[in-house]
Amino acid sequence: MQKIDIKKYFSLFIAFTVFYAIFYLYFKHDVGNDSSISEWLINYQGGFTRRGLGGEITTSVANFFSIPLRKSIFFIQSILHISYLFLIFTYIKNLKLNIFQIFALFTPLFLLYPVAELEALGRKEMLLFLFFIIALFFCQKKYPTKVINSYVFVFFPILCLIWEQVILFAPFIFVVLIIKNNLKTFKKVIINLFIIFVPSSLVIIMIFLFPLSDEGHKVMCDFLQNKFGEICYMSADLLIKNTVYFDTLHIHNGANFFPHYFRYIMIFLIGFMPLHILLSQNDFVKKNNFITKNFKLNILFFTLYSPVIILFIFGYDWGRWMHILYSFSILLYFYMFKSSIITNNFYIKGSFWLKIFKKKIFLAFVFFIFAFFWNPKTVMKGDIATNTLYKIIYNSSKKIFSYNGLRIFQDNPIIKFHKNYIE
Repeated sequence: MQKIDIKKYFSLFIAFTVFYAIFYLYFKHDVGNDSSISEWLINYQGGFTRRGLGGEITTSVANFFSIPLRKSIFFIQSILHISYLFLIFTYIKNLKLNIFQIFALFTPLFLLYPVAELEALGRKEMLLFLFFIIALFFCQKKYPTKVINSYVFVFFPILCLIWEQVILFAPFIFVVLIIKNNLKTFKKVIINLFIIFVPSSLVIIMIFLFPLSDEGHKVMCDFLQNKFGEICYMSADLLIKNTVYFDTLHIHNGANFFPHYFRYIMIFLIGFMPLHILLSQNDFVKKNNFITKNFKLNILFFTLYSPVIILFIFGYDWGRWMHILYSFSILLYFYMFKSSIITNNFYIKGSFWLKIFKKKIFLAFVFFIFAFFWNPKTVMKGDIATNTLYKIIYNSSKKIFSYNGLRIFQDNPIIKFHKNYIE
């Protein structure tokens, strides 16, 4: 299959994403009911608590530079997002990709998702992605194994202090550590991973054993109110209402197989489809470590998905979980592809598919619909969003030019359709 140099088009896409990410982060940072701000308010002023380190950082930056807390959060969110997109571009820019790799790269579950679904923009998962892409850089041959081992040993427990649910994505880190350290036996895998993840394990144990008390939560909220004029709302308010003790099954109240669960089955099948097609047609080049000797490529990825099921059982933000899961998966795939750990074969069988791939205009149309026309909403019961790319540009233009929308010829059927189904 023909390989395409993506550098030019990917750079434009990254520039587009950076611009709109910063644009919407700025307009969001003063909103009073946005979870992407409220989760950065959680701090240690009332005692140790899960997710408190992020708020300690934002409040410290605000105090050091004598700026409003929300400005501090905006700057940190912006730096994290820009850094992540820059590293993604640096990591992938020189690759030549086949059409399914391009579809997998531009799926709406990946880089465009936070800009398309603003409730997910500025959330703490950006730190997870940044951590993982840096880890992949350290897994390159020019770096000794002690670099990546030390990096995970020191920084992964810090991530756990900022967002403890990262532990469910640790198996993706396990894979790159096993490959980089060339661990061949189960015994060596257990010993090495145990040593590297001792600090992270201790942090997770502390989070379960020492939850924030009601009194401590009140002290934290009073600190925010007195120091910064902020109230505990959304994520900060839910900190002690929704605990880490698997007591949130109530999120499924009112949910049904049709449409809620079925919708997300389809999101998974369609959004992950290009990646899964690639996985099904390729395998490991060499069987020289525990991972490559004991797993087929597609089985490995489905095994990595399994811990995240806990989030879908006890969490409400299913769109975010899909985005996070896909981001880790595609980054791991590109690491294996770029490092020549897996093959890069693709076979098109049947005259029908050959004709489809030869029709470039039709293929471009399908790509546009797949990549830029839909995205999942943040929460489990949210419907599929449509016209993604158009809405990003259209809604931002309303803010830039201060107008409420297209209101010329109010009774025109086209305008009515636009108002009801596009806006």
